Amino acid sequence: MSEFVTFTNEFGQTVQMSREDYQKKVIPQNLDKYWEDKEKLRDFAMELVRDKFPVQAAIAADRLLELYGPIESALIFRAVVHMQAGEYDRAKKMLLDCLERFPSSGTACTNLAKLYALEGEEAKAFETLEAGLFKDPNQENGLNMYVESFLQFNKRDELRKRLEALMAKEGAWRPHLHMARLAMTEENLLKAMQWYKEAIQRAPEKEEVIMTVTGELGQAGYVYQLIQICEEYWSPEEIAYPFTGFNYANALLSTDQKEKAIAVLREMQQHISEQYKPMIDHFIARIPGADEVEAAMKKSSQSEQPEEAGKKSKWKFWR
Repeated sequence: MSEFVTFTNEFGQTVQMSREDYQKKVIPQNLDKYWEDKEKLRDFAMELVRDKFPVQAAIAADRLLELYGPIESALIFRAVVHMQAGEYDRAKKMLLDCLERFPSSGTACTNLAKLYALEGEEAKAFETLEAGLFKDPNQENGLNMYVESFLQFNKRDELRKRLEALMAKEGAWRPHLHMARLAMTEENLLKAMQWYKEAIQRAPEKEEVIMTVTGELGQAGYVYQLIQICEEYWSPEEIAYPFTGFNYANALLSTDQKEKAIAVLREMQQHISEQYKPMIDHFIARIPGADEVEAAMKKSSQSEQPEEAGKKSKWKFWR
């Protein structure tokens, strides 16, 4: 565990502080500040879990139960804090209570499976994990654990059958990503692309999935397939983050399409939030010869404007 905590202060600055000072100065102040604001308290409580402050996380988790009531997410979060503190019996009791209240909770099953695994009950852990995935096949954490449990024993055929069963569940899309990854390791690019596309098409929030898919294709060196995904599913006008655009631009640059890469980045810059605009400038600044290319693009655009203006006036005249 690091002796320092990195966090963002109220002015948006990244600050690093010793764990002792953070515990004495920042945590009590933030708990007091967010005590009545359940959304901000929830976010801070998750930071406390991430940075491993179980005592303070427990205070926040108890308060969240007061503010939200015994809803599924609040009960599971409190159980996770119990787990981090080594209070396994209390965590198990809370998760079982959660499943009584919310029988379709796949996340409660996944966390319960972790507890069984910690207690050495491997068969029970696997059974509970699988039951949770059939309740909710799109759990990232649970699905990663599930897939790894097969791969570590090289049970690829059995994994494929289980994933196919999960893929058949209504609303499932994340199992398709794992099927694509499996196909990639077997160098079956055609199948991988099929599953990647199905994952994108089925996902309710597509941007994160496209970002993941283009990242994986780029890492594997399949730049033409990456470009295909972007041109079929991605639009610079409907994004919250620039990272897929960066993947796309890198692929275009690697296929000698520098002008198109810069055009895509500049188009994206018009629609992205202000905090990401400088990242796009920095990206373009690292492209060799970018200034000359942009100057040529601007000159070409200006030379086309009179002709287009003439066309518009012509149609206006005939109207």
